[in-house]
Amino acid sequence: MITLNHVTKRFGSGLVALGGVSMSAAQGEFVTILGPSGCGKSTVLKLVAGLVMPTEGTVVSPAQTDQTGRSTAYVFQEPTLLPWATVFDNVWLPLRLQGQSRPEAQPVIARVLEQVGLGEFHHSYPAQLSGGMKMRVSIARALVSQPKVLLMDEPFAALDDITRQRLNVDLLTWWHGQSMSAIFVTHNVAEAVFLSQRVLVMGARPGKVVAEVQIEQAYPRDVSFRQTPAFIHHCQTLSAALNEASGVGMRPR
Repeated sequence: MITLNHVTKRFGSGLVALGGVSMSAAQGEFVTILGPSGCGKSTVLKLVAGLVMPTEGTVVSPAQTDQTGRSTAYVFQEPTLLPWATVFDNVWLPLRLQGQSRPEAQPVIARVLEQVGLGEFHHSYPAQLSGGMKMRVSIARALVSQPKVLLMDEPFAALDDITRQRLNVDLLTWWHGQSMSAIFVTHNVAEAVFLSQRVLVMGARPGKVVAEVQIEQAYPRDVSFRQTPAFIHHCQTLSAALNEASGVGMRPR
């Protein structure tokens, strides 16, 4: 469903963010991109979303051919909610832009809010919600249009660890229930292992994929997976790959 072939991205300032990135994500697959700050992880998501174009190479994704914008949903690090709008109206926004009236959208919004655990908060405003609840609203807004591709750029980075782990479990339920392709960006090794079928490690700028690790653990996954030898082994493997990609522990020349 998603393919990047030898993609280079050079911005107008002369910055080369990506240098020959090749990667793919199949339909219904959960792929995480792990790497140091500034390695171009977010740029990869923007290319897949069609928000920027490659300087060299090719990108194939549903966003390239879908003129409606419904095929791809993007969840940012910050919830980016409209502060003057209720939870219902924030989730309604993409459907409203597609021309759906409030009565038409009400059943699907109610279902999605129940799905993300916010069924009783239709009329609440963002200022009345915790950080984790705001992110649930943001994810509900992404899910409501039933996208083929879900892109997530470090959505849980600002949350406490307990909330983060709870949302990791819930995210897998939401993703699995809608059979979407998901590309998730994180700095967190444990999060990458818990969520993913494959983890791609990117090296420092100009970014490129330097390692790939398969996480061969069936879904559904719960918190007990984090205590298994397989989980610990994958974390060690990814930590070593990430350290090498970041130049940590290397002797100066």
